[in-house]
Amino acid sequence: MRKKFVSITQLVAIATGIFILFGCGRMPPEEFWTPDAADSAAIKEVLLAHKDMLQCRFNESGFQYLEWVVPDSVIKKAIRDNPFKQRYKCDSMWHEFLTDSIRFNFSFVAIVDTAGQETTATVTVVETIPGFLWLNAVQFTRYIKDSLIVTPSETIRLPYYDTVFSSCTLVVKKPFTAVAYDGCVLRKENGEWRFWKLAGGQRFYSPNPTDAPYLVSVYLTNGVRDDTIALRPDTLHFGMQRLYEYPDGLLSYNAGDSVWVRGRLTAATSASDFVFFSGQRYRRETAKIKFPRTGVQRLFVEQIPYEVLFEAGGELNAVVWGIPVNIKGGGQ
Repeated sequence: MRKKFVSITQLVAIATGIFILFGCGRMPPEEFWTPDAADSAAIKEVLLAHKDMLQCRFNESGFQYLEWVVPDSVIKKAIRDNPFKQRYKCDSMWHEFLTDSIRFNFSFVAIVDTAGQETTATVTVVETIPGFLWLNAVQFTRYIKDSLIVTPSETIRLPYYDTVFSSCTLVVKKPFTAVAYDGCVLRKENGEWRFWKLAGGQRFYSPNPTDAPYLVSVYLTNGVRDDTIALRPDTLHFGMQRLYEYPDGLLSYNAGDSVWVRGRLTAATSASDFVFFSGQRYRRETAKIKFPRTGVQRLFVEQIPYEVLFEAGGELNAVVWGIPVNIKGGGQ
């Protein structure tokens, strides 16, 4: 016999969050039961003790070098299609998170399995992350003149920009309010709630999961072993939406290993890919990440459509996966 428990947060929000985090076919049963105050407080205490691991934090501390790889053919086509928008070429970039305004929320479904004598709490973590993408532009298309478009009902005045680039020193700011999802499972052992499992990855979407690029899988290699991290869980590969025992069930490497993100499967065909590790951002195609220390760490992979990097206006449009890796001592 299995009894279901749920926190005092709204049931609809819990169901929606778990569906987004763990996907189809993993919705909790419909019967819920409210846990007592002692269990709720203990679960919250364990989650807050692991908050650093559950927070999505890939932001740089300031501008970092940006290797410009947006093809000229893409920019030239954009200028031909729409000369009424300014374009840039940039040499550095910075994701700034407004940390004081980030909202960290969680909800949980607790289950007592009387047959297996096991009590667990499946937790959904949702963060709302506001901030700015800063781009340091070193070239731009100059404003030339206003262009008038006359219609029977109105006259529209649009700025017209040059078709070639000129040198400049200009900082471009693009706001965002992103959402990030993570999850874990706690287990009650000898009357104490303990951290037991962690989701296969965090997912950061700006502005939201529907409008952000759709990333399907990421491929890692250390030169000896190839690993696939898939959005949807399966029996052969690590899955962003699967739960793994913490820390031994996570994707693991040895201290001193170097890892490459050798590829990805995505629906976005015109985008720049970046890798973040330990406060440093790299271009995905040339990134070689070395793990110097042991412990569970996050390797972040980001995809940003080209137009976000070279067009004026708009907001950050991006998807980021935060993949937890367990770095063991050498030789293990």
